[in-house]
Amino acid sequence: MKKYLPSKKIFSSQSKSNYYIKNKVREKFKDLEKSKKFLIKKINFKKNKILDAGCASGGMYSALKEKFGSIDYTGIDLDSKCIRNAKKRFSTAKFFKMDIFDKKLKKNSYDTIMIWNWSYMYPDWKKLLSQAIKISRKFVMFDNRLRLNGPTVTDIDLSYQYYHRSNKRNYYVVHNLYELLSFLQIGELNIKSINIYGYPLPGKTSARLPLSTSEVLIGGVLLEKYSKNSKVNRHGVTPESTKQNWTKINVKVPGYKK
Repeated sequence: MKKYLPSKKIFSSQSKSNYYIKNKVREKFKDLEKSKKFLIKKINFKKNKILDAGCASGGMYSALKEKFGSIDYTGIDLDSKCIRNAKKRFSTAKFFKMDIFDKKLKKNSYDTIMIWNWSYMYPDWKKLLSQAIKISRKFVMFDNRLRLNGPTVTDIDLSYQYYHRSNKRNYYVVHNLYELLSFLQIGELNIKSINIYGYPLPGKTSARLPLSTSEVLIGGVLLEKYSKNSKVNRHGVTPESTKQNWTKINVKVPGYKK
C-alpha cells in the first residue's frame, strides 16, 4: 500500500471553512473546553501580545476580548476564507494568512503563543512545540490528546480522523504524557514551568484509534519560559543531582503518577 500523507491544503478545505464561519466556533468564553478555560485564567492577557496560530475565523479573539477586554491579538491561519471572514468581523485584531513556521515570525516576538485544536494533527510534534517556544517570550498554550500507558502514536494508518467533509484522513496524535514531560524539560527549550490539565474524552469521537477511547484524555498544556537572561544549571549523574528540579511541574490528570 502506498503511504498516504495529507497536505497542508487539508486545513483549507471548504467544509472546514464553512464550519468555523457558520457556527462561530469558540466565540464565547463560556463555550470553551474546560481545559482551555482552566489554563487561560492563569494569565493576564491585558498585558500580553498574543499570537493565535491556527485561529480559523477568529473565534478565540472574541472569547478572550469578552473575558479580558482590550487585548493585543494576532491570528494566523492557512485558510484564506476564514482569515477574510475574521478581518471583516473583528477589525480591532490582526489576521494574516500564514503558518507558524513562516520566517516573518521572529524569535521572542510574542508574549503568548496559542495552538488550539490542531497540535494533535501535526505528527512532528517536537518541531511544532520547539517553534512555538522559540517565537514566544513567555508562554505557550496548546491542547492535545494524552495517554498514560504505551508510546506516543503518530502513525496515520493507525490513528487518524477524517477532516470535516474533505474525505481525507488527517493525523490524530495521542501523546504519552511522560514522553511529553521528558521532552519539555530539555535545556534547549528553557522551560521554567509546565502546567497540564486533563480529563477523559467527554463523549464519542470520530477518530479511529489503536487503543480504547477510555484510555485517551483531553489535555491542555501551559508552558512558561525562563527569561532570556536567566542562567539555569542542569546537572546529572551524581547523587546530589537527583534533587535538582529546574522545571516546576504541575499535572492535574486522572491516573498520573510522578
